[in-house]
Amino acid sequence: MGSSYQNMTAHYNAYFIANERIKEISLTIEEGYDWNYNKILPIFAQFDTTDSKNLEAQLEDCIEKASIAIQRHPGSRWEDDSYVLVGKARHFGSEFADAIETFKYVNKHSENDDTRHEALVELVKAFVEFDEINNAIAVSDYLKKEDLSNKNLRNLYLNRAYMFQKRNDLDQLVQNLVQADKYMSNGEERARIDFIIGQVYQSLGFESEAYNYYARCLRNGPPYELAFYAKLNMAQVTQLAESNDRKKIKKYFKKLLRDPKNIEYNDKIYYEYAGFELKQGNLDQAIVLFKRSIQKSLNNPRQKGYSYLKLGQIYFDSLKNYKLAQNYYDSTVNTMPKDEDGFEKIEQRQKILTDFIIQVTTIHKNDSLIQLSSLSEDSLRSIAMQIINEQNILAKAKEKKEKKKAAQATRNSFNQNTADLITTSTSPGATWYFYNSSAISSGRSSFLKQWGNRRLEDNWRRSNKSGGEIIAGQVPENEKSAEGDESSEEDNVENQVNEMIAAVPKTEEEIKKLLSEIEVALYKLGRIYSFQLEEKQNAANTFEQQIERFINSEYKPEILYQLFLIEKGLGNIGKSDLWANQLKEEFPDSLYAKLVDNPNYREESQAATAQLKKAYQKAYRLYSHKQYAKSNTVLDSALNIFPENDFSDNLALLNVINTGELDGVYKYQFELNNFLKTYPESDVIAYAQTLVKASEDYQINLFNSASAKFIKFFTQKHFMVVAYKNDPELSQKVPVDVEAYIKEKNFNFQTGNIILNENFALVLVNDFPGKGTASKFLEMFDSDLSLADKYKGERFYTFVITEDNFDIFYQTKDLTAYLNFYDKNYP
Repeated sequence: MGSSYQNMTAHYNAYFIANERIKEISLTIEEGYDWNYNKILPIFAQFDTTDSKNLEAQLEDCIEKASIAIQRHPGSRWEDDSYVLVGKARHFGSEFADAIETFKYVNKHSENDDTRHEALVELVKAFVEFDEINNAIAVSDYLKKEDLSNKNLRNLYLNRAYMFQKRNDLDQLVQNLVQADKYMSNGEERARIDFIIGQVYQSLGFESEAYNYYARCLRNGPPYELAFYAKLNMAQVTQLAESNDRKKIKKYFKKLLRDPKNIEYNDKIYYEYAGFELKQGNLDQAIVLFKRSIQKSLNNPRQKGYSYLKLGQIYFDSLKNYKLAQNYYDSTVNTMPKDEDGFEKIEQRQKILTDFIIQVTTIHKNDSLIQLSSLSEDSLRSIAMQIINEQNILAKAKEKKEKKKAAQATRNSFNQNTADLITTSTSPGATWYFYNSSAISSGRSSFLKQWGNRRLEDNWRRSNKSGGEIIAGQVPENEKSAEGDESSEEDNVENQVNEMIAAVPKTEEEIKKLLSEIEVALYKLGRIYSFQLEEKQNAANTFEQQIERFINSEYKPEILYQLFLIEKGLGNIGKSDLWANQLKEEFPDSLYAKLVDNPNYREESQAATAQLKKAYQKAYRLYSHKQYAKSNTVLDSALNIFPENDFSDNLALLNVINTGELDGVYKYQFELNNFLKTYPESDVIAYAQTLVKASEDYQINLFNSASAKFIKFFTQKHFMVVAYKNDPELSQKVPVDVEAYIKEKNFNFQTGNIILNENFALVLVNDFPGKGTASKFLEMFDSDLSLADKYKGERFYTFVITEDNFDIFYQTKDLTAYLNFYDKNYP
């Protein structure tokens, strides 16, 4: 008796209320979801953490009621079912980890197989939402071997379908939906599933099957919106064998448009009607219908965006009218919601077209301005007036058309409001306007929209409330306005004329600037045609125009190479060879000339560069250890294998520096000057020039260095010194590098940073007990930390020095003198 009481009380009190809450929450999510019928509908209405937060109160109430059934009626047959409800509430609350643990708990502890299966079916869905697809597959595979109830089978197949939909596996998606459909009762839910099956079959190309499932959707009593889209999609997949069939489809679309219940769907109907005409090859008619779809799309930016996109695609792909295509892609990007699939690609094409229009506009505008530069100012003024007058005529015609369109829209709105006022009533027999509060509210909104917030008084329509009398000597407002407008318009035209004349170039420098802009624009336009629009012939024509007009263009080597490739790709071998020969004759040492004979030159050059960099690193390490002859051997070997490479100059310069250490200053200066002649465009040419200057300064300072007398007493304490260019940026970084090295090696040395003179700054490391210890540390420091490698193009001097000699060195500021002393006394 107690058990029966517990079961009955748990079921019809707490559990029942919790279950009703779950149904309400599910319904709220479904009704609040924006179903996009242009894509395959999701199996379940999607929700996110924002939706979950909005439902927080309902979810907490559901969990509280389910918990009552668990806590107050322990051991009842509804205890496990209540846990399932808690798991569902956690799921809707986006607490997927908690939901998963709850469903696992039910599976582990429940003795009722049906409830356990229900928990596992919900676990599949929770795993999918939590992006643990492998776990979802494992659970669903286990359940397929179990003996499930029809309800659990239906939900399992739906959840499996949802899993495959997330993975974009349409084959498995439709197979599982078809299985789920067998266990569903007729009604709205089954109608939606049948519609989704139809969508999947349509996307897979099985139009006959799609038609059958759309028909099944209609037989299951779908809501009006779903029924509308089912009928619309049926028209898309109808098999057309004869022209009569096509006429039937057109009549069907027109019938849908005439139905007053479809007013809010007119944009979609026109869109599908246009798509039908497009399939039949009726491009002009399709364009007209897509434009009507845009006109009818007032509160549906996504649908409006689709129509703009279709027009953009037609003008881009079929008509090659890139100017109009750019306009429609602009409208698409500004209208379509950013969450639309493929939006990034749409935006990318819009940017390409915008760039295209910029280049075309630059070329045409600059060419026109250059042509006008030869005319007199009177002629320019006459032409400018003619252009502006034509523009004003077009602008006024457009304004008149827009006003007429707006007036028609206002009349339509007024007629619709009037119809609402006549037909709307709040009680039986109450048809008069002032008996209807909603009609009054609608009328007030319409009045405010048209007239604004006006006081109840005589002549309320007039901006001047005087009753229309004109005081003697007073100019009527409308005449004042006309005079003012006329004067203002004349001034505006004059300003426009002056602006146009000012834009015309008057000097050779101004013309050169415009030509330079045309040169760049033609180059960019050719690349857009070739690489982004795949218009190879237009690319060739543009590139030819560029090199004909600008024979000394800096882009010429690349353009000749592109023409060689384009003509070769088009099968014009003769023209391709002509461009290749011209390239090799005019620019024999360019990368592009080498690519003509060896298409793999770039890849081979990169591989060679990698080898040269390895050789350079090895040679530089030897140089750092003063093994100059060995360093040169490595460099010579590498340069013999790869004499012509973008990185060869780096090795050649290091070779010169080694030579200076081995053969003296005069050979060093000779080789440096040879380097400058051999590699005039090298990236390290500026550094080589500083070495030349430093070598010359060295010769000048030799005499001065004799004045610094350093002491040959090496048993006293030593410092290690790093001398580098006195530069604020280096002064921030080099001391930090030295200190970091000392900490890394766990040495207990102190460092300091001081300015020697305007040319050099110093990092001091102290102190060492004698010459041997200091020299060993210096050798290790130079081996481990190559500052010259880290700071390319900068020169660093590292040496050790006694306390006494550092005092002399700091007073004389003569780095060259001490380095000479150091080279002679510290082997």
